[in-house]
Amino acid sequence: MTPSDYPASWYAATRDAGAGPDTGYAPLAARAEADVAVVGGGFAGLHTARLLARQGRRVVLVERRRVGWGASGRNGGFVGPGFAERSGALIDRLGPDHARRLYAQSLRGVALVRAAIDELGRPDIFMGAGKLSVSRTDQGADFADRTRRLAEQLGAGFEPWDRARVRALLATPRYHQAIHDPLSFHIHPLNLALALAADIERLGGAIHEGTEAVDLAPASGGWRLGTPGGEIAARHVVLAGNADLGPVHRRAARAVLPVATYVAVTGKIGPQLAEAIRWPGAISDTRRAGDYYRVVDGDRLLWGGRITTDTREPARLREIMRGDILAVYPQLGELRIDYAWPGIMGYAPHKMPQVGEIEPGLWLCSAFGGHGVAQTAAGADAVAAGILGDDSRWRLFAPFGTDWAGGPFGRAATQFVYWSLQARDWWDETRQAKNAETLRT
Repeated sequence: MTPSDYPASWYAATRDAGAGPDTGYAPLAARAEADVAVVGGGFAGLHTARLLARQGRRVVLVERRRVGWGASGRNGGFVGPGFAERSGALIDRLGPDHARRLYAQSLRGVALVRAAIDELGRPDIFMGAGKLSVSRTDQGADFADRTRRLAEQLGAGFEPWDRARVRALLATPRYHQAIHDPLSFHIHPLNLALALAADIERLGGAIHEGTEAVDLAPASGGWRLGTPGGEIAARHVVLAGNADLGPVHRRAARAVLPVATYVAVTGKIGPQLAEAIRWPGAISDTRRAGDYYRVVDGDRLLWGGRITTDTREPARLREIMRGDILAVYPQLGELRIDYAWPGIMGYAPHKMPQVGEIEPGLWLCSAFGGHGVAQTAAGADAVAAGILGDDSRWRLFAPFGTDWAGGPFGRAATQFVYWSLQARDWWDETRQAKNAETLRT
């Protein structure tokens, strides 16, 4: 396998080839024994393997393509607390105490990612601090009070920003208020994945790329994980994949929907970009399927957005993404899109990760689509703690389960939900714009 096996993206073009072996990690070609076998070389699997290797456990990780090949190496690079499911909905469902402990676990994920970057001696992976969650509709006079109450309930550090403060930094009339989270940051995700893999090997763990898990069965004292070229005997197995887990665990695979989102990186824009975006951190809007973006490489704009269950890449993806950018920042004019790519993420219909022990010695750490990079570390931490004897963290995720996601019917239903949510977003913005125009006339 060669570095060219990575899908074309700005991350692949700027990856640190020195972070791991240029030719990749050799496929598994024999029988191996381990304390823990990990299936999946994305962030969930890499963090799990590294946390356990740091505690002296013998770890073998298998990845069917390359480390960080999937969504982990192609995402927006946002690291922050919270989950895809709204915090208010979690409080309503679980109660304030449980929701607060879940949020604390997500904060633990943020701290773990930041600590890993420091421990690996890779400050270059860190690309900017802070995050703004901006609203495209006016949230009303009580927005600040509601935001502070929610932060107090969760034990969070985010704060409300008014419209004047937002527009002083983001030169667009599209945005109104924002929630500022000073603990969030953004990174080069592929370089982090490669650095984590190299550290796992340094700690004595084994990584095998080009190795698909094709069979899983109970065995004396644990599990036997089969691959085309060998097998692993392990006391524990961690399934850190998504819908691609079908060959080894059909129920886990059927509980996750593959959902596509898209990312683009512009060419060098120049001073115009600094005039439009005066904020060095990450930015996302609060629509149901909103935009997320950040400035990279001085004066390029990395822009992500759109969600669909149709995982095929659109024929005119660059033009589509360029249109999305100019809809918010028309002053950027004749943008050139240098890179555009899809990312396929695993999404659970309940909008939460699937984390925990599903059979004795068999663990699931999956469905992190839409949650951000920190939650993969939060889930990995919960699973690693469980393997080491502390069940308290993974049991926080127990209410969400691994129910069937509906297969093609689930994809159709999810796509319909996305379309209806996008229509509601459009209607809210249109109605507010009309009201504002009426008040002006």
